[in-house]
This record gives sequence, C-alpha cells and structure tokens, in this order.
Amino acid sequence: MYKPLRLVPGKTNFDFLGKRRIALILSTAMNLAAIVLVFTVGLNFGIDFLGGIAIEARHKSGPVDLAAVRRIGGTLGLGEVSLQEFGAADTVLIRVQRQEPGPACTAAAAGVMTKAMGAGWSLKQAAGTGGDLEVTAPSGFSEDIRATLARALGVNEVQLSRAPGGARVAMTIEQKAEWCQQVAIRVVQNALGQTYEFRRTESVGPRIGGELMKAGIIATILTMLGIAAYVWFRFEWQFAVGALIALVHDVLTTIGMFAITGLEFNLTALAAVMTIAGYSINDTVVVFDRVRENLRRYKKMGLVELLNVSTNETLSRTIMTSGTVFLAMLALALFGGPVLHSFSYAMLWGVIVGTYSSIWIACAGLVYLNLRVDRLRDPDDIAKGEVVRP
Repeated sequence: MYKPLRLVPGKTNFDFLGKRRIALILSTAMNLAAIVLVFTVGLNFGIDFLGGIAIEARHKSGPVDLAAVRRIGGTLGLGEVSLQEFGAADTVLIRVQRQEPGPACTAAAAGVMTKAMGAGWSLKQAAGTGGDLEVTAPSGFSEDIRATLARALGVNEVQLSRAPGGARVAMTIEQKAEWCQQVAIRVVQNALGQTYEFRRTESVGPRIGGELMKAGIIATILTMLGIAAYVWFRFEWQFAVGALIALVHDVLTTIGMFAITGLEFNLTALAAVMTIAGYSINDTVVVFDRVRENLRRYKKMGLVELLNVSTNETLSRTIMTSGTVFLAMLALALFGGPVLHSFSYAMLWGVIVGTYSSIWIACAGLVYLNLRVDRLRDPDDIAKGEVVRP
C-alpha cells in the first residue's frame, strides 16, 4: 500500500506554547540587537539607495560574457560594480557605485588623462582649495592644447587656466563630485571600449537613492499593515495583532542579519524582506485556520492546549513547505552567484525565522492578548455548558 512521505510523525505532541516565555525573551533580545546594529554598525547600502552610475552597453560581436565583464569591473578600483542583461543577450546594464571626490577619483582621472595625452602628464589635488586640480605637463601648458586637455579631463575649456609647470582646473566641491561620476564612466568605457558599444550613460544622485529608500520603507510598512488588516477581517483583532507582531519580528531580525553580516542592502534585498513577510504570514494563516477549526472541534479545551494541538497538527505541512523553500534558496545561494546573494541569503534566514515566528510569536501573542475562545465558539455550545471558559 502506498504511504505518503512524512518528515515528521503524523501525530506529535510538542509543548510549543510551554516555551513561550523563553521564546519571548529570545525574540526581544534579537529585535533589540537588530535595532542597535542598524544604528551603530549600519547597513551596507547598494547603489540603488546610495546613488551611482548606470551604463548601457552592447557587445559588438555576440552575447555578453557577464563573468568576463564582472572580472574586468573588479579591477577598475571603482568599488561595487553590478551587472545584468538588459533587454537582449548582447546588451548589459553596468551599475557602478557613486564615486566620492577623493584621492581615488583623482588617481582614476590621472589614468584617463595619461591615456589620452601620453606619458609625462600628471594630476593632483590643488593644495588649500576645495575642488581645484593641478595638471603637470611635460612641456608646459599652451593654448593650442587647451581643447585636447579639456576633453581628456572631461571639463570645460573655461575651467582651465595656466599655472606653473602646467595648468589649473577650477572646480567647486559640488562640481568635482559630479565630475568624479563622469571620470568613472570614462574608466569603464576605456576598459570595455574595444568590444562594447555604449548606448547610454547616466548618473544617479543620492537624492534619487533617498527617494527609493523612502518609497521602500513606506511600501514595507503598508504591506505589513495590509496583511494585518486582512487577518483582522478574516479572524479577530487578536489574530491581526499577533500576525503583525510576528511580521515586525521577521523584518527587524532580517534587517539585523544584513547589518551583522555586511551583505549589500539594495532593492533585491528589499524584495527579499517583503517576500519573507509574505511567506511568514502564509504559514501563520495556516496555523490560525487550524486554530479556528479546532475551536469548533474541541469544545472543552483551553486556549494554550488548543494552540499546541493546532501547531502540532500543522507541523508536518510547515516542515515540508519550509524545507522545500529552504532547499531552493540554498541552491540559489550556492550556484546563483554574487548577484543573488542578497536575496538568497536573506530568504534562507527568512524561512527559518518566519517558521519560528508563526509558532512562538504569532500563536503566543494570542495568549498574551487574552483571546476569548468562548466568543469564537458556537453560543449554543456555551449555553449547554460544553465549553470551559478561559
């Protein structure tokens, strides 16, 4: 006879709710630690939130070799470089983190200038100024090379003036900050120009990144409130509050995981956080549904015992679902490459913490919120004295 696969026995009797105080202490500590880490260590924000550079390039003779481009990008000294196919197999979108106007930017610009002008040219920060630069020319600065030097540096000709040993580039600090983004674009173009055609380049400022961050926070909060409202209408307000507490717990601990591991927090990571919230509430609603069924089935059972029974009855389904998702995310983490690390690692954590919160946070919350089981049972049963009032 055919027997279904069971990872756990068909009937278990674990006292989950008996450990609710220990779980409450552990969860409170995890949430507080996550908040402290976010404000002290901080998150490793990606270019989606910090701003950066986007370059669209098309391979001249075939599909894009993302591994080769990623390898080249890692040698440019521009920090984070992320890639993705863009519309077609021969087109790639290259995203580079926003460049700070410091020594690294000046050194990169010196390399670009030397390639264009030849050996003997050097570039350094002018002493005692905000954004001005000093150019040393092998044979001094003359007016006939002004236009060539301006193109090599990526500045306007009017910004160039004669100086001892070469020329001076006049820039404010704000101008230099934007100039550094253009330098980074030219560094990428010089590295890939022989095999790629560049279709579009743009610089994403920190203001756009801030707007994305604000929109992401609002979306996450509205998602959790919407889920809580759904649970409220479907069950009772205690169920909604318990589910919301569990969601906040999952989101906070996931963000804390990003802070403690230093994983890049970008739009993909934000998508993982919202996916975790959806996964967690799905498991929670399954348990809540069984709780409601058992309220009608076991007329004289107290709340804590009923919650334990309901959790044990759904345990097999929980383990099967969580295990399947965990294995899928593990495959992404191992073989998906660095592009998917933020999503896959967050989801691995989310599967564990989401399952935990469905049992020890959402269900335990019903106990502390003083759920009145007599209000959810048949009034006729109460009148007959078949229900033990809590």
